[in-house]
Amino acid sequence: MATRVQSGKAAAGGRRNRADEVLRAAVEIFHDKGYAAASIQDVADRVGVLKGSLYHYIDSKEELLARIFEQSDRESFALIEEMEALDVDALQRLREFSRLWSLWYLRNVERASLYFNEWKHLTGDRLAGVTAQRHEYEKRIAKMIDDCKREGTADKGLDTRYACFFLLSAINGLPVWYRPRGADPAEHIANVYADMIVAMVQHTKGRKRPSKAKARARKKS
Repeated sequence: MATRVQSGKAAAGGRRNRADEVLRAAVEIFHDKGYAAASIQDVADRVGVLKGSLYHYIDSKEELLARIFEQSDRESFALIEEMEALDVDALQRLREFSRLWSLWYLRNVERASLYFNEWKHLTGDRLAGVTAQRHEYEKRIAKMIDDCKREGTADKGLDTRYACFFLLSAINGLPVWYRPRGADPAEHIANVYADMIVAMVQHTKGRKRPSKAKARARKKS
């Protein structure tokens, strides 16, 4: 989606560019009130401008939500691409990714919460775009796990799909319980999560899937 104005630069005619302020205000408002209950007026009040002024930057409340998701996707993909370029073994790469991605969540709790709780409010191409990005990210995490299996630091029978779901569920859940003023700093929590994710991948043995006949029998019982 094309941005109407370049963030951080003066708009034509000397108008102050407040695109970043609008986006930050939307993150706060949507997180505090929930997307459905929030309004463009709420965002305008937080920025300190008239409601009509916001339409210089966006055309709808949904576009604001989409912009928040686009920003999160850009940062997440930049991180995973940086990890993919590291000249280290697969297990070290997975650990560093898990640490840094956990840290991103802990430092961006509001945006992370919105991404996984409010995506259902997108429609059309915006919804399709976010869904495609999520699937692509999952594929690239799965490849990291497969690389560990290929290099012998993970059991070849480990179910990559479930391991990927486990990793995603763990990190996606951080915003649910994390409090910035809690006892442990974000860096410590990120390291602990990375250690546990690596331990899960490194030490979990593959489990043979039940036959279709046994699966049908369980459903009937």
